[in-house]
Amino acid sequence: MSKNLGEIINKIMEENATRRVLFLTNHMQIIGTVHDYYDKCDNCHDCLIALKDVKIARIEDVCNCAKDGCECNLEIYTEYNWFNISAHAVVGFSVLGE
Repeated sequence: MSKNLGEIINKIMEENATRRVLFLTNHMQIIGTVHDYYDKCDNCHDCLIALKDVKIARIEDVCNCAKDGCECNLEIYTEYNWFNISAHAVVGFSVLGE
């Protein structure tokens, strides 16, 4: 695969006119705005995705499902102004509307 994850995400965001994205890792759910540093950073690494206005929660804390039903706690997120995520940790992602 010749494109890195950041390039793929940028293409999808352009097609959907949004910079908001949701990332899933094995343990975290991360929502934020991708920082636009394309062609502006000489020291940026392809393996890092820079986010701003970020909300992070452990997946097991967001929804707790048992046999009798599910309870979701969407207020569990911790907020950060800036956050970098390793592209290698991403299990899945989705672009979100503004």
